[in-house]
Amino acid sequence: MICLLVLAPPLCAQDRVNRFDTPEGVQQGNALFQVHCTYCHGARGEGGRGADLTTGRYRRGGSDANLFDTIRNGIPGTEMPVVRATDDEVWKMVAFVKNLGAGEPREKASGDAVAGKAVFQGKGRCTGCHSIGSEGGTLGPDLSDVGRRRNLDYLAESLLRPDADVPVRYRAVAVTTKSGQTITGIRLNEDDISIQLRDEKDNFRSFFKNKLSGMRYDKPSLMPPYGTVLNKKEIDDVVSYLSSLRGVQ
Repeated sequence: MICLLVLAPPLCAQDRVNRFDTPEGVQQGNALFQVHCTYCHGARGEGGRGADLTTGRYRRGGSDANLFDTIRNGIPGTEMPVVRATDDEVWKMVAFVKNLGAGEPREKASGDAVAGKAVFQGKGRCTGCHSIGSEGGTLGPDLSDVGRRRNLDYLAESLLRPDADVPVRYRAVAVTTKSGQTITGIRLNEDDISIQLRDEKDNFRSFFKNKLSGMRYDKPSLMPPYGTVLNKKEIDDVVSYLSSLRGVQ
């Protein structure tokens, strides 16, 4: 008699059923999530630097295969990196993330979103730098789905202490020409010979470095701290409005 030992093949990303979607798999995925993901997504997936994972809505899709690809490969052009884990470990994290998204969002903003929108567009003058949908500026991050990606504490901190967390592509640079003119903006490209930036009026500017007397990177954000511009109610209202922005559903 010949006995054949058949080993189960690794789970492929194309498979729609995650064999680790079990109570034990979710528990193991939770432990892995704490190691790999909490710095950006929070210990309970509530968001922060990264997206709020409790909503059950994901930019790259919410199927097991979609989540596997996002965790395994990261999202190019964003701060979501490639995870350093085995495929089985990734599948366990998928099970945990799906479990997080099965419930309702844990937070509810206390402000008035309608009033916050008026402050955002008016007194705050936020649309000069930030876009929502097809409207607004480009000096700051697109906020079309910021409520899905950021929790309430993060949104409030971004208004009160904008320098606390500035994505690399939006960090400010100030260049000073040899004639004494200083131009501040967002760095677009830089090499040994030249630097290109978008200035505070949203104009493209390019400078040869041998024509400059200095460059400064010591002010990370062009955004002012709004604690001196808006009162507490206005801050709460703007946070509520931003939290309501979930992108195209």
